[in-house]
Amino acid sequence: MSANNLGVDFCGVRFLNPFILAAAPSTDSRDMIARGFEAGWAGAVIKTTSLESEEVSIVYPIMEGLEPGKDMLGMLNIDLLSERHIHEILPDIAWLKQRFPDQRVIMSVMGNSRDDWHELVRLSEEAGADLVEASISCPQGATLEGVDKADGWMISQDARLTEIVTGWAVEVARQIPIYVKIGPNVTDIAAIARAIERAGGAGICAIDSPEAILGVNPVSLSPLPSVQGYGSRGGFTGRAIKPIGLRCVADIAGAVRIPISGVGGIYDWRDALDYLLLGATTLQVCTAVMQYGFAIVDDLSDGLSRWMERNRFVSLADLIGLSLPYLKEHDELPHGVKVISAVKRDVCIGCGLCYVACRDGGHVAIGFESDRQPVVDADACVGCGLCAQICPVPECISIVNHSP
Repeated sequence: MSANNLGVDFCGVRFLNPFILAAAPSTDSRDMIARGFEAGWAGAVIKTTSLESEEVSIVYPIMEGLEPGKDMLGMLNIDLLSERHIHEILPDIAWLKQRFPDQRVIMSVMGNSRDDWHELVRLSEEAGADLVEASISCPQGATLEGVDKADGWMISQDARLTEIVTGWAVEVARQIPIYVKIGPNVTDIAAIARAIERAGGAGICAIDSPEAILGVNPVSLSPLPSVQGYGSRGGFTGRAIKPIGLRCVADIAGAVRIPISGVGGIYDWRDALDYLLLGATTLQVCTAVMQYGFAIVDDLSDGLSRWMERNRFVSLADLIGLSLPYLKEHDELPHGVKVISAVKRDVCIGCGLCYVACRDGGHVAIGFESDRQPVVDADACVGCGLCAQICPVPECISIVNHSP
């Protein structure tokens, strides 16, 4: 590994690197977390837990993939919070802290009332957890007494409720930092973030899985995954949600001063870098670990460290949020510059996909000659970029400035 410093501070707590195991089946036992720490993860969020008064009954199967396989695009899960209640989990904190003093153990908790939140935070702090993640946005739960889930409301969908619950968690904590995990199923995520900051939250985790329905079995007509012929809404994770996560992190970074833990579709160091450049301080990973195992942290750390070395970044903190000044509203973008598509004929394979795409989805600016070579009409081309995205050959088609 490069000598670059990947250490980072989040909510006043020092992490060896920015990579944290998100609350998931991968963190539902101390032995699994221990294997993650041995692999090099800097922290782990123990799968969300609750008090014994919260009945948790998970049905199976709980997962269904979108384009399943090695390069699965996304996954829907109807999992709930852990079936292990908090008193069963508390001994794991001391066990992990004793064996891995340099790694950070984070408790993810969910309550239904002020008393619940007080008890969950108090117990987590007394057990020695490094931070508490307040889970208020899980699509399968996260309700509050007096708020009807049938109305579509999770706590994090309402700024007032978010501020109230964050305040409950914060007011009982003596020293332990409380940060709040929120989802994208809201009209204005910046308003939710500001509510957390007002209530004294030390940070924000974004995004929790978007609520979704993956599809329907065409034979049984059951939504997927099918549980004895019936389906349910669930949380959608994986590669496909990364663009949503990046937008939310950028919006939050522009609205509050507290740090952000980015999560959603992180599979390689490039994904990690995107989140950091748009304002995330730490990075949580779930679905990629479930697909490829704990060892992916080596590639995440090595790739990020090598990029920092090439670009002469000494500290991870120096690159956090660097892309935010380049994120503009549409009417602030440069106007009046003519751009067109440019094709490298020496690498073109003559598949004709750019021609078809431009003819039926673009500006009819690409011809297809008898030698199966595309020809760009500079007058008709506006440089929309469709052909470059359709082309199966990397760097065959680029968008360039054009001077008549």
